[in-house]
Amino acid sequence: FNKQKLHSLVTERCYPEMVRGNRYKTIRWSFVESLEPPRVVHVRCDSLVSRGNLYGQVTVRMHTRQILAIYDRFGRLMYGGEQVPRDVLEYVVFERYLVNPYGSWRMHGKIIPAWAPPKDPIIKTVMIPGPALDPSQEYE
Repeated sequence: FNKQKLHSLVTERCYPEMVRGNRYKTIRWSFVESLEPPRVVHVRCDSLVSRGNLYGQVTVRMHTRQILAIYDRFGRLMYGGEQVPRDVLEYVVFERYLVNPYGSWRMHGKIIPAWAPPKDPIIKTVMIPGPALDPSQEYE
């Protein structure tokens, strides 16, 4: 994946959360459709450290239909599927450095409500130990 492009789209806080655990995985994602128009549910503007350091944050509610499939390093499906689209309700926080007039809105994180159903567990790949072989034997 393009690390520079991802850095330009997400904040420094969000980047490690997005790439953690994905090193040896293949992720196939596609956006199918928007079930509802995105809606701004919260806006916040705050100065950090000093008065001239203004950041704006916007929380957007997105109800979409997406396809996600995650494969392990051997190509076996761990999560989701490429045929079945799922309805996804997300609350995404976007952030912008307001002092810079040419700054862009970047993803800062996601808010997971307490009432949200738990995620499906990811199927782990494990090695099943076989019989111990002598060096003189061949593997069949």
